[in-house]
Amino acid sequence: MKLTFGNKTVSPDVRYIGDLLPVLYTPDVDVNKNEPAYFMYRDLYLSKKDRSTILEYGLRYDITIIPPKRIGKEYIKTLGHYHPPNKMGTAYTEIYEVLDGEAMYFFQRVSNGDVLDVIVVRAEAGDKVLIPPEYGHITINPSNKILKMSNWVYRHFSSIYDPIIKRKGGCYYYLSTGWIPNNNYKKISDLRILDPPRLSSLGIKKGKEMYGMIKNPEKLEFLWSPEAYMDVFQTLYDITY
Repeated sequence: MKLTFGNKTVSPDVRYIGDLLPVLYTPDVDVNKNEPAYFMYRDLYLSKKDRSTILEYGLRYDITIIPPKRIGKEYIKTLGHYHPPNKMGTAYTEIYEVLDGEAMYFFQRVSNGDVLDVIVVRAEAGDKVLIPPEYGHITINPSNKILKMSNWVYRHFSSIYDPIIKRKGGCYYYLSTGWIPNNNYKKISDLRILDPPRLSSLGIKKGKEMYGMIKNPEKLEFLWSPEAYMDVFQTLYDITY
């Protein structure tokens, strides 16, 4: 599945059903392991000028497409990951935008095997969702429509997948019958289901595609210096660190 972005056609990195088996509710379900699960188009840009700015600020712009699917009873989802800390000791963040379809952004904060907080944000086209520091996150396509989403992220780190794989997924699974806890976690807090946050304090508006932020890349400072925005994260999601 190729993507046209600007005047370029881009080939994806593909995550297959077999890649997701370690994090599924029913990993022994009868599936075609070689069937694509979702498509990732990384490091996109529209012009040489944009490319230069993206590199100067250490950014990366991606698009992910997740077709509608259920694996057994579970809605299709991304593998899930955490972000490492920056040099100031605060974990990097990430911001997503739904371009088409619907998404559920699931994020969790864990300490010593106990889940301290679990947040789910259900988003539709035009909504932006900012991932707070220290939260592992998973994206779910809960609909019968193709989910197309974009993200801005700081390019100079590698995501951490092992903690979610080790626990066989996030602390809840989303099935056709609803949410069910993952018993591979010692203690799980209740789900908090929230509306997409209003990000006007960061100069980000619903309905205005966030690729355009490359014109004012300093507004994405929260991606590489999240420690300067902890009060914003706490207010957006009623978080106590």
